[in-house]
Amino acid sequence: MRAKRGGQSGVGQVAVLVVIAVILAVAYVALDFYTAGEKNIAITESRGTQLIQALSKYKLESGSYPEALDKVVPKFLSVQPKCPGGEPFAYSQAGGEYTLVCPNVVFKMKPYGYSSKTRGWQG
Repeated sequence: MRAKRGGQSGVGQVAVLVVIAVILAVAYVALDFYTAGEKNIAITESRGTQLIQALSKYKLESGSYPEALDKVVPKFLSVQPKCPGGEPFAYSQAGGEYTLVCPNVVFKMKPYGYSSKTRGWQG
């Protein structure tokens, strides 16, 4: 003789499936957010490298870095590259060193940027 299954096990199975669906949805959103961030970092580095090269050429010619990025256009760059989203790179220069930062590209809770002192990108 078979024991009857109660309605409880069917409800439990549906609840487990709902939990799995929610977990998959959250994972998909997190992955999409992560890949968008990685894409923005790659764009920032690519466009920033153009600026780094132009700044190096400017320094070779003049002996120091410019006080503003617009000084490298049009001689060293045809147009000034922008951060993902269209905003300009934040540029600061002091003591023979400079930084380039995309304020809206955030990595590890800090804006992503380049430092000529460390010669590296970080966020």
